[in-house]
Amino acid sequence: MCKVFAYMRVSTSDKAAKQDYERQKYLLSHSGLEFDAVFEEHISGGVRGDQRQEFNKMVGLLSEKDVVCFTETSRFGRNYIDCFDMLDIITQGKKATVKFLSNGITLEGGEKMNPYTWMTVSQFFIQDEFLKRQIGYNTSIALQRKKEQGVKLGAPNKYGEDVIAQIVEMREQGQTCQQIADKLGIPKSTIARLARGGNK
Repeated sequence: MCKVFAYMRVSTSDKAAKQDYERQKYLLSHSGLEFDAVFEEHISGGVRGDQRQEFNKMVGLLSEKDVVCFTETSRFGRNYIDCFDMLDIITQGKKATVKFLSNGITLEGGEKMNPYTWMTVSQFFIQDEFLKRQIGYNTSIALQRKKEQGVKLGAPNKYGEDVIAQIVEMREQGQTCQQIADKLGIPKSTIARLARGGNK
């Protein structure tokens, strides 16, 4: 009898990540599927699947005709090439099926991907990697600008660089610290400090 697994991933351990975990749990609980096991991992989407402890644990349990669910492609990974390698391990090596719930994509285990599905999956993977690269680029530019303005950046922040970049961009768009705090679930005082380049 086939088993159904789910995999959830977030990049950091801050409040925004906790909210993302809750969102993923909600989507999985409303998928209409019953899961034999759910694997959770705090790790960057740029890290290969074979370097992820929980991902490897899940893959090790897979058998032919099993099903693996992800809420969306971005939770699978954010590196185009590595994502296809991981797909091959699951669908061709293990002959298990992969479902991306929010993307509406199902890849049957043991079956070769047709060109149209390949194109669709490719576009999602490219978009996911683009967003990761964009966040990293915007963060480096924002921090460099702060340094040039004489702002002391201090020690590494408990919030991830992607969160800091998002806050800086939202402030530059004219949103108030309170509005950002309400959206991200981060204290207003922390938003103000991070927007100024403070990071303790």
